[in-house]
Amino acid sequence: MKARAAGCLLLAAAAGVACNIRDPRLSGAALPCSSSAQCSTDSVCFLGECRGTSSQLSLVMAEVRAPGDQQLGVVQRVGIDLRQSTLVDFQLQPLLHASGTVVQSVDGQPGATTPVPDAGVVLTDSTPAIADRAASVVAQTDASGAFSLTFASSTSTLLVVPPAPAPPTRPPPTAPPLISPLNIVLPAPGQLAHVSGTLVSGPSRLAGVRVTAIDASGQPLSVATTTDSSGAFSLQLPPGPPSYFLQIGPDEAAPATDPAIPSFPLQGPFTDTAPAIGDLGALPAPATLAGTVLDVRQHPVAAAQVLALSLDPTGWTISRQAVTDGSGAFSMIVRAGQYAVQAVPDIDPALPGVSEPIVVPLPAPGLAIVCPDKSQGTGAVIRPDGQRVGAGHQITAMRLPNRLVAARMLRATSTDAAGSFTIVGDRGHYRLEVLPPPATGLPRKIVSVELGAAGLVTQLPLLQLSPALAVVGTVGRTAGQTPVVGATVDFFALDASGTRSVLIGSALSDALGRYQAVLPDAPTPTDQPP
Repeated sequence: MKARAAGCLLLAAAAGVACNIRDPRLSGAALPCSSSAQCSTDSVCFLGECRGTSSQLSLVMAEVRAPGDQQLGVVQRVGIDLRQSTLVDFQLQPLLHASGTVVQSVDGQPGATTPVPDAGVVLTDSTPAIADRAASVVAQTDASGAFSLTFASSTSTLLVVPPAPAPPTRPPPTAPPLISPLNIVLPAPGQLAHVSGTLVSGPSRLAGVRVTAIDASGQPLSVATTTDSSGAFSLQLPPGPPSYFLQIGPDEAAPATDPAIPSFPLQGPFTDTAPAIGDLGALPAPATLAGTVLDVRQHPVAAAQVLALSLDPTGWTISRQAVTDGSGAFSMIVRAGQYAVQAVPDIDPALPGVSEPIVVPLPAPGLAIVCPDKSQGTGAVIRPDGQRVGAGHQITAMRLPNRLVAARMLRATSTDAAGSFTIVGDRGHYRLEVLPPPATGLPRKIVSVELGAAGLVTQLPLLQLSPALAVVGTVGRTAGQTPVVGATVDFFALDASGTRSVLIGSALSDALGRYQAVLPDAPTPTDQPP
């Protein structure tokens, strides 16, 4: 630490102020240097400044993407330990190219094939370093069955989707380098397994029901089909067939006025072409869920979504939605039973908020759903030194989903000159993000907050930005001899669930391939309390 301490004392003497040797890293400034020998043992010299390691932020992940016209693959890296060094270099590899054909064997003619035009060929990274960021590339075969792919080197899975009703085909995973040409031979029509059956619900045959065969992991083994007026269906599966389950549910193209078809529990597994499905159980009679959506002042709420989810104990589910008209009225066809119902107006702050979910038994008379006023949350953002930030720090907030309502992103706002802000949304739990202007050199912050009772103002805790940690390095091609200009370098941490990557900082490489990303030096930079 001697070189760094001596430099600090010299700077302090010149300025006439006290100096903390850890302040330069935390404030975004750094001691000048011409080589790493002039920095402390835990620092490196980059762009003429000593760069220290993190004090709290530990393992992060990174993804680097070059501009599309540079024909370079995406690089992902995990387990980057910023306690060891904040100098992280990346090397991008040229994209690889492969071409091939998709053909189909001809029944009764051994060795003969015919081209398969308009087939989709999907190549997906099967071993992404960042689990929820797997890359895929897609190509379409031409009239001769030919296709070409441009991709990064990786272990990949291939999926070939021929025109319906032929089933998708998954050739064995490929290890890099992918061998070209890729000549994919699909089984002849006579080799496919033709699975057929009939869906029965009590005394009735189920018509207009969507049926798909899937494997144990949920991947489709067939093209979806719809039962005819007698409840019959027919599917084409790969030869065998392999072990499969039947996914049975509503046809998305069916008119909303048709009686609701539930999503049934998975049927199977089956291994033959005539699955013994059995009786799916008698369905309740069709019923109408109708009513009006009002605000607390009894004014109608137009253009609000009304969501309904069945609570049937037998295991099937019906999920439907409607939109209110100008008078706040809505109507949807479901089936008799109990439903959880919730009204969801737009996120516009001037409109009322999401109603509380209610349980409704059907059949029942017209329902009146009351949407409360939206909640408000007021807060302030402070810098790592405890002082208020200024204006222009962007505030975004996403309400986390519940059983009925998907995640909802509020309209973005920003801090005022005193660092204060107000968000307006529905009561509930939010993931809130503060994004400082780049010129401040401060990192983004992601926290969990709660908006309280509808119509009231919740005072949010002070949101203190974490100390800034500058992660620096270069992006080059292959052996690093040529810089990559304009590459996006994104750093991620895992959210509280440990399964979802959350962006915590980004940078672009300059004309010399150098980048500087500002990250929060915090132990858990995602979804943490304020």
